[in-house]
Amino acid sequence: MEEKKKEPIYPIEPWEITEEGFRLENVYRNETTFALSNGYIGTRGTFEEGYDFSEEEGLEGNFINGFYESEEIRYGEWNYGFPTMSQSLLNLPNLKTVKLFLGDEAFDMRKGKLIDSRRTLHMKEGTLEREVKWQSPSGKMVRIRTVRLVSFSCKNLMAMSYEVTPLNFTGVIKLVSLLDADVCNHTRKTNPLVDYGPFGKHLLTKQIRADGDILYYEGRAKNSGLTMACGSRHRIQGGVFKRTEFCQDDKAFLEYETECGEGITITLHKWMAYLNCLDLTSGEEPEAKVYQILQKAEKEGFSHLYEEQKAYMDAFWQKADVRIQGNHYLQQGIRFNLFHIMQAAGRDGRTGMGAKGLSGEGYEGHYFWDTEMYVLPVFAYTEPALAKTLLDFRYDTLDEARERARVLGHEKGALYPWRTINGQEASTYFPLGTAQYHINADIAYAFKLYVDVSGDYEYLEERAAEVLVETARVWADVGCFASCRGGRYCICAVTGPDEYNAIVDNNFYTNLMARENIKDALWALKTLGERNGRARENLVFRLGITEDEIQYWEKIVENMYFPYDDERKVYPLDDGFMMRKPWDDTKIAPEKRHLLYENFHPLFVYRQRMSKQADAILGMLLHCDLFSKEELRRNYDFYQEVTLHHSSLSTCIFGMLASRIGYEKEAYQYFEQSARMDLDDYHNNFYAGIHAANMAGTWQAIVFGFGGVRVYEERLLIEPALPEAFESYSFHIKYRGNALEVTVEKERAQVCLCTDGEVQFLFRGKQVELRGKGDQWIEKI
Repeated sequence: MEEKKKEPIYPIEPWEITEEGFRLENVYRNETTFALSNGYIGTRGTFEEGYDFSEEEGLEGNFINGFYESEEIRYGEWNYGFPTMSQSLLNLPNLKTVKLFLGDEAFDMRKGKLIDSRRTLHMKEGTLEREVKWQSPSGKMVRIRTVRLVSFSCKNLMAMSYEVTPLNFTGVIKLVSLLDADVCNHTRKTNPLVDYGPFGKHLLTKQIRADGDILYYEGRAKNSGLTMACGSRHRIQGGVFKRTEFCQDDKAFLEYETECGEGITITLHKWMAYLNCLDLTSGEEPEAKVYQILQKAEKEGFSHLYEEQKAYMDAFWQKADVRIQGNHYLQQGIRFNLFHIMQAAGRDGRTGMGAKGLSGEGYEGHYFWDTEMYVLPVFAYTEPALAKTLLDFRYDTLDEARERARVLGHEKGALYPWRTINGQEASTYFPLGTAQYHINADIAYAFKLYVDVSGDYEYLEERAAEVLVETARVWADVGCFASCRGGRYCICAVTGPDEYNAIVDNNFYTNLMARENIKDALWALKTLGERNGRARENLVFRLGITEDEIQYWEKIVENMYFPYDDERKVYPLDDGFMMRKPWDDTKIAPEKRHLLYENFHPLFVYRQRMSKQADAILGMLLHCDLFSKEELRRNYDFYQEVTLHHSSLSTCIFGMLASRIGYEKEAYQYFEQSARMDLDDYHNNFYAGIHAANMAGTWQAIVFGFGGVRVYEERLLIEPALPEAFESYSFHIKYRGNALEVTVEKERAQVCLCTDGEVQFLFRGKQVELRGKGDQWIEKI
């Protein structure tokens, strides 16, 4: 655990994140901190006046989940099966800009005198507020207040309120609202891959215009062919205004000018709508749709939308809030993390959730395994309907996964892409991409977890069982029963979660998750047969499942091989791990230690006995009930020695396993690092977007780690402990339609049923049954 606690970047507050003052060097990072999203639209926390920052200073970013551009991928050497077309989340026209002029002087925080400046992310309400007091170079003083939101009640809608009040003068004030379509991605800054576009402008303008109080745009992605439209509608109060509208190149302008008296407040309300071609029904025109959304929003008013936002967020926090008594520092961190993952998840069933959410261009906006292994468990226990929509995306791209499996030589089954937006593989470096076959088992795990926690057996019949079977089929084809391993089933030439050990044989995590994937497929067929024999018959017929195939799966389950070191009595990462050269950090320059691939050839990295991140440990955590505590301790101790934690996905996993085996001090230290990793920018890369997996991992650390919550053999287990640094903590979970609140204090733990119904669970090994709202179980700990 090298990383030490960092000083907080922002003031410690339970429900807010506040930036005080203005520093140019903090702009890029703060744009991510103050990013807003609703799972469909994402917008970075840029300033309303639209500064011309350089590529090193900031990034204006507005995105639609799933709207991407493609380019032909250029390889120095190409092999069969390499992806041929890239996918990149495309930066879209910016509608947020409002420029303020006091006579001929433009409001610019870099000029004049900035008397006061404060931006606040109100996590409880889901809004971003900004307050500024500024004096122009000529001495004119104004107060500015803005409020911004991305609506949860209408996925296509953003809105903002802009207020300006002259404090020491009467004179001409002009507000200029802008639609800026002259945008492109910061590919060189946010993407370390060489020659992976898009480079330059890739959104081609079909039409742009200023029409009364409306600015409107339509465009098409140059290569992917996807089309989008956006527009803004305005209402201004506080004077008699001269309105001027015009277009210039790829920009549309709407100016409001008035003579404003000292102390009089001008208020501009601005509603902004984004949509893409997938939002339109047959025969529906994008212009009519955008105008309809904006007209409805203006009619209802900004206050109505604001109250709807607050109501949505209140309902979310009632279901998902984690309360920590005695540690405001960590309380702020966990809420910040929950806020960002909640707002980033796709909600329409057509889209997933990128590793960076919709907060930036990092990782090209791609969906990885992060969603299923880190984020989805949070929603499975708090918002099962949202978990289900994320799984729907994987089901709806099952045919693309089947096609990918054929490319990789598998005659049956489906192989999901390592990174994607449209369901096709987008990873260009196969040792750290396509070779990570564990993505199949990760997705299967998420489907099974959702069914276990929700009890949604209809979903098992309709979708989950098919995914479990098709992913299992690849595992039954990718390996073989090797005589040199005593006839055990071996899986070769794969990469596990640890990207410092690539193309290995018998990666422990992969083999374990593959076996459990096959077990889950067998469970699905058995459960369907018991609950709905016809559904099982239909699935067997449709997929051509044979008894011989089922028997082969059972043989694999009984004979899966796992590498084992007799001397240390641990499960090494893979067959060759213990033969590699012991890692010596002291021989690596400090500035190069966290950037190995940027400073060393991959072969040098592959030959070292060390691990980038939690790998085997993750498998043991997910299936901890298959191992004794002593086994878990030995393996944890071993991987503590060799893991570098160079991935944001790592520390939260170690912390949870430490909780499980009673290493309470280490569990807390890991949690402390994870909880504020993004908020305090531990890795100095928050500018490119959030680390959604780690954010979700901190919720897991509380609920699965300290709270000891898990489902095993279709039973809910709760085994809580209290970290010494906490006075108490509490959280909410949903289990099979029932809401539970778990509270852990110094001397006791309490589980309360918050809904009408019945629920059974094991509390530290004791069978407990609660009946009816308010029923509770209390036990000393």
